[in-house]
Amino acid sequence: MKLISAWVAAVAILALYAYAVAAGVGNLLGMSSFLGDALGPLPWTLLGLAIFLPVGALVIALIVARGRSAWVRVLLLATGLCVAAAAQLEIMHLIS
Repeated sequence: MKLISAWVAAVAILALYAYAVAAGVGNLLGMSSFLGDALGPLPWTLLGLAIFLPVGALVIALIVARGRSAWVRVLLLATGLCVAAAAQLEIMHLIS
């Protein structure tokens, strides 16, 4: 039963990673349609980074979690998600 609940938690966290990537794409599309030419190269770079940051955090969390117990993996996945979300919020704060 513990293993099943760990899998359910991991799938929920992976869905949140997918949502973070979709939010990054939505922010990029939204900012480009409203601000377009007003954005310089740094905001475009940061918006691109906001898309790839959750993917990088997921990969790093999976590499670090290799060989550990199921709940430690879930906690490492959640930590990577928190880091990616905090960085995305900071990026949106810098651009807005």
